[in-house]
Amino acid sequence: MCWEHASQLRDKVLPANKNVKLFFVGIGSADAAKEFATQLDIDPAICFGDEGGVMGDVLGLEKGIKTMWNPPAVNQMMSRNDKKELEDLGNSYKNAVDNVGFKNLAPENTKDTLRQGGTFIFRGTEPIFEYYDSKVGDNADIDAILATINN
Repeated sequence: MCWEHASQLRDKVLPANKNVKLFFVGIGSADAAKEFATQLDIDPAICFGDEGGVMGDVLGLEKGIKTMWNPPAVNQMMSRNDKKELEDLGNSYKNAVDNVGFKNLAPENTKDTLRQGGTFIFRGTEPIFEYYDSKVGDNADIDAILATINN
């Protein structure tokens, strides 16, 4: 899970609608997901690790080195956040690395770190919103997410 996107979901989507169940799923172990939750002040009960990328494979998420470099998306991320927000994100990530070490946050198979994510909204079992990140920093628009859950 992208730390920036997760913090936006936490700050904007969770408070917007208490009737929506929101889950965070990222690469790595359950312990890494718990640390991710701790560092971003998210309830650990809604954070899960996709060790081995099984869920990512089922969803058809992009993977491989070709998905990792995306200067336009990095610029967009910079424009979406002010300096303090970016520093807070960096500090959260640094704290996680300091507390458990990068090796413990990263998946056992380092190839799993070369996977993009996505944002999916379901009404029951029916997908009503699907966004597949194509590159680093390419995340679903928060306003589009809010519009979908408020319909």
